[in-house]
Amino acid sequence: MTDPALWGIATTAAGSEGLSDRSDWSTLTAEGTLPDSMIGSGFGFDYRSDLPMLAEAGIPTMRWTLDWSRLEPRPGHWDSDAVDHITDVLTVARTAGIDVWAVLHDGPLPGWFSEDQRGFDDSDGLRLTWPRHVDRVAETFGHLVAAWVPILDPYTRALEGHLIGSRPPYKSDPGKFLEMLLTLHRASFEANRLLCSGAPPVAVCIDTCPVEPGVMSREPDERDAARKRVESVDRLRFGSWVRELNDGVISIPGLAEREIDGLAGAYDLVGFTYRGGSTLFADGTTKPYPIDAPVAPDGRAPWTEGLGVTIRRLADNFPGRKFAVLGTGLTAHEDDRRAEVLAGSIFETQRAADDGISVTNAFWESGIDGWTPECGFGVPDGVFDRNRDPRASAELLRATPR
Repeated sequence: MTDPALWGIATTAAGSEGLSDRSDWSTLTAEGTLPDSMIGSGFGFDYRSDLPMLAEAGIPTMRWTLDWSRLEPRPGHWDSDAVDHITDVLTVARTAGIDVWAVLHDGPLPGWFSEDQRGFDDSDGLRLTWPRHVDRVAETFGHLVAAWVPILDPYTRALEGHLIGSRPPYKSDPGKFLEMLLTLHRASFEANRLLCSGAPPVAVCIDTCPVEPGVMSREPDERDAARKRVESVDRLRFGSWVRELNDGVISIPGLAEREIDGLAGAYDLVGFTYRGGSTLFADGTTKPYPIDAPVAPDGRAPWTEGLGVTIRRLADNFPGRKFAVLGTGLTAHEDDRRAEVLAGSIFETQRAADDGISVTNAFWESGIDGWTPECGFGVPDGVFDRNRDPRASAELLRATPR
């Protein structure tokens, strides 16, 4: 038996402060492609009161993004006001007793990097610009953060940007999707290489999603085709990390394998996000798993038992490692549903601890109602509303073991 996970809250820079006008997502709100983010939850103005409020509510940790587009709005120009702001947020959090897990990339990037300089698509972006940014952030804020997360949800970043085309750069190119997935694996490890020399631990992020084959008829060929699709997706999404962290090889099916010194056993923590399961059919269409799982307004269908399945699969594939749930949550109007999902998620991490699996931390998305790219401000996502009044779900976080 190990200690149960320490539950905190998670938010993005955009969700808490709105999109920076220098990010590559900023013009999308003006075009109506994304809902207007305004000032997010208002955390950027109210953090001096928000952070003590969260601490008083029993929340000990917060996952938060250090927005690159605010820190470096133009190439080579490090914005002193943004540095002072982030420093103050981290200092106030520490004074309040909240440990901040700092994310470096969660979707939006500086426009000059992703658009003008082709971002990670350009070899200099991966080898020079990104490492320079990581180094500077570590030097400036490393003494104030509790842990680092280089890239949040790399599979989703590549999938949405280069295969589904639902996020910048809005591409639908299977070959480019695979290349970007490889690049984000490399970018994450490059950041780990630079950050691991400091005191704060570094967590990789595996964006997990249990996938089960689905059938619409009794034809055996259909079941076999669905099973093969599931195996292919799982190999990309999960199996690539098994090869990487255990064997030191970045192995993306369809691309040449890359063996990298220091990659096997890298990262201090195996972090992962979990937001539900999926049923995949032979024709490539998907539905939630289980099929009857209620779908939230953001399109996700939380399935708390799947969190337990995921934790055990991680423990089986990465024996002896420590784990962290970097994000799970529910965007919904009904707080009783939010409380149900949160309670189930807490139960699964406690059950894992009873079985001797070390899940050190877990983060609920989110603390205070903010902006989401799927729903804007139309659907609540926090355990506190925008008036900073706690919902019943907030009491569940207060009651978790400390």
